[in-house]
Amino acid sequence: MNLLSGWALNLTDFTVIVAEQVYRDTKEAIFFKESLETYASTEPAFVKEITTLIKRLETFTKIYSNLSLRISIDAHVKYQMIDGYILSYELVDLEVYVLRLLPEKSN
Repeated sequence: MNLLSGWALNLTDFTVIVAEQVYRDTKEAIFFKESLETYASTEPAFVKEITTLIKRLETFTKIYSNLSLRISIDAHVKYQMIDGYILSYELVDLEVYVLRLLPEKSN
């Protein structure tokens, strides 16, 4: 028996719920990248990276950093950096709520 196949069978799939705000944040990020004239060269990679990360959250929810390590507020929110942006999400039972996509230099 392959050890990896046994490990994969024990993974739990989570339901990923993406907030409407994430779509608006993504549009704003693309608009900002267009205004800097960097979007044309990075658009496929940026959109693919966001999509891949959200898809990965169906199975691997706990591998990213806790936001409470970055800010002084006790929170159960996790985050992942994507090309100068922070994608934040929260795990509640078997559901993953993707909350925001914000520039890493925002407050």
